Amino acid sequence: MDLSDSPDEARFRTRIRDWLTETLPTLPWPEPARLEDKREFWSVWQRTLFDAGFAGLSWPVEFGGAGADAKIKAIFNEEMDRAAAPERLNIIGEDFAGPTIVAFGDDAQKQRYLEPILTGEEIWCQLFSEPESGSDLASLRTKATKAEGGWRIQGQKIWTSRAQIADNAILLARTGGGDRHKGITYFLLPMSSQGVTVRPLAHMLGEAEFNEVFLDDVFLPDEAVVGAVDGGWKVAMGTLAFERVGIATGRVNTTRAVSDLITQVKQKTDEQGAVLSGKSDVRQRIADLYGRALTHYLIGQRVITSAASGEPPGPVTSIGKLYFCPLVEDIADFGLEIAELGGQFGLADDPDSADRDQQRWLRLAYQARGTAIAGGSTFIQRNIAAERVLGMPRS
Repeated sequence: MDLSDSPDEARFRTRIRDWLTETLPTLPWPEPARLEDKREFWSVWQRTLFDAGFAGLSWPVEFGGAGADAKIKAIFNEEMDRAAAPERLNIIGEDFAGPTIVAFGDDAQKQRYLEPILTGEEIWCQLFSEPESGSDLASLRTKATKAEGGWRIQGQKIWTSRAQIADNAILLARTGGGDRHKGITYFLLPMSSQGVTVRPLAHMLGEAEFNEVFLDDVFLPDEAVVGAVDGGWKVAMGTLAFERVGIATGRVNTTRAVSDLITQVKQKTDEQGAVLSGKSDVRQRIADLYGRALTHYLIGQRVITSAASGEPPGPVTSIGKLYFCPLVEDIADFGLEIAELGGQFGLADDPDSADRDQQRWLRLAYQARGTAIAGGSTFIQRNIAAERVLGMPRS
């Protein structure tokens, strides 16, 4: 595992840092708060990244990417976070759907879908989870029935991030019987298709990032199938592997989050006027979080180093996710205490009443709980680590 930047990596870090310093002030700030209002702002930002050659860094050059390895992409994410650059609304498109189409799609699918992902013209969502079929993905009940020239889809999906602004979706549906893993097919679904209904679900902050999606006799042509009919489980595992790499290496920069905590405790005082950084219990908690954040960074570097050498994502991504999720929860909860919210989420009714720090830790606390489910729940990750790392039996 190599923790240092190579000469080429150091040059790239300087290049992206300088570019961000020059480019961010030119964006049409302020960034809208509501998800539904962010589309235009984000499209400008994504097109700016694309024109500069920073969209789809890890995609092959022939599909519009830069052909960069995982270490370059990690440096890009670190510098984006350091510069407080806008979030990417199309993570599912650029990090999950796009690489899956590159790996498993046919030429027509690559021609149709890949470039609009990178340019910001089309946003994607992921229609995998269902009511009573979340962590046990193979138990999904959405059904695809063969019809002339294609398939008729009937079912319901849930916890679909950003479906209300998505143009397309990656969809799993059952097409066969027998072994439940062998009877699933992977589809590409235009969200404008007749019979698709999206119903937003408000989360604990009162916002609707998740959605229910109802599929009522939706027609998809045969060309919408990715890979083989009844062979969608293999394709889905490829998608989830891309997702777990992202989570294991950190959707949240934990070392920066802890650094922000340190800044806050140096500025905050208790009721008696004593600076929090001088209190032994606060210092112990900060030290614990800092050490854990550093450990998580090292786990992420192990994943990145393996990926950069061409190795497929392995069970270490599950270990990274298991370590990451409770760490972010603890960081956010401590941030809430420092911000004098004490973990009370009552501000969901009026999130604008919280100051900037309060809003940030509230959102991070919410995100941490959701990430514990995304990409396979904690229980699934424990099973993967037990079976594939420790060699424990299934029974």
